[in-house]
Amino acid sequence: MCDDARTPRHKDCNEVVEEIGMPAQRRVLFTFWGRRGAISQFALDAARTLIDRPDIAATFSISRQNEAFRDFEAMGIRLLPIDTFSRGPGALLDLWRVPRLRRQLAEYVRRERIVAAIELMPHVWSPLLTPAIQAQGAKYATIIHDASMHPGDMTGLVKPLLDVPLRTADRVFTLSESVAQQLLKTKRVPQERLTTLFHPDFAYGAPSRTRALPKQQEPFKALFLGRIMPYKGLSLFVDAVERLQKQGLLIEPHIYGEGSLDVTSSRLAALGAKVVNRWLAADEIAAALAEAHAVILSHVEASQSGVAAAAFGAGVPVVSTPVGGLIEQVRDGETGLLARRVDADSLADAISRLINDPALYQRIAARLQVDSGERSMARFLDRAIASTLNDG
Repeated sequence: MCDDARTPRHKDCNEVVEEIGMPAQRRVLFTFWGRRGAISQFALDAARTLIDRPDIAATFSISRQNEAFRDFEAMGIRLLPIDTFSRGPGALLDLWRVPRLRRQLAEYVRRERIVAAIELMPHVWSPLLTPAIQAQGAKYATIIHDASMHPGDMTGLVKPLLDVPLRTADRVFTLSESVAQQLLKTKRVPQERLTTLFHPDFAYGAPSRTRALPKQQEPFKALFLGRIMPYKGLSLFVDAVERLQKQGLLIEPHIYGEGSLDVTSSRLAALGAKVVNRWLAADEIAAALAEAHAVILSHVEASQSGVAAAAFGAGVPVVSTPVGGLIEQVRDGETGLLARRVDADSLADAISRLINDPALYQRIAARLQVDSGERSMARFLDRAIASTLNDG
């Protein structure tokens, strides 16, 4: 990197690389101002990927209130911290910070000659802050994760605010064709400013081995991971496991995540489920993935899935319902299996197929490792940066 001990500190980074015959570095600002969630891991993986890239001088603007902020500090990446808020009401109560943050962003972009800013996920303050970046001449791109509010997800009430960048961004990215088509259908962004990328793998836990089915008399551990929301179909998952146990299959459901278990609680107890019903730290997610034989996505609606990306990053096959962008991520027989329909019988059949066919399971597990480069964060970032700058 240009600010290490080998680089004269009085020289500009671009001047140094040009002197030694290398292309000038592209100075890119990545922003994530949220407090927690899978996008924190997204941002961490992006920072780790770019920290030693000689062709990209990346800065990450991260909220000091983010759950992983100390991890960013410890990494040594160029960091532009900002203060947002710690609790939901702060979105309004702490608006007094915005003028100072606008000045801070504008000064940084101008001083560091940032050529592009890529927002990893819109924030409720994005409409107030990102114009300060564009005013300095930098290209601005945003990643839109969802085209509409998920059923039962109350955070979707601020979706109109999160969609404001659709009108102002130089480039809008989606992580699935499903979301892109919804944006086009509702005419919220024109085709010429829209680019569909893909959901890169998350590195919660690197695969240490090719996965294998459990030994005889050991249970198949089926993992339901992440926030428990109505659209994720926990009851459908429970229905499917109940069917499989009645068929005599040795299957053990694992439920890891924050949210209401509602009426499934007693049914899970009867199934012998392992339940960790709270917000999970990154190392807990890694441990849950390490223990699982498969991750089950029982969604009744979806954009795409960060849980699938975490599973693939850990080398864990996924069994999914065929909804939204999940059919793009979970390629049947390659990265996992797709149920025929969104119902308990179809989901149970797909899980049973994986359990009862060791050769199929091994093929999927091996393919996840062999094709990991196609889903890598490095490939994702290369495409995002090139598209934002219109140079590839």
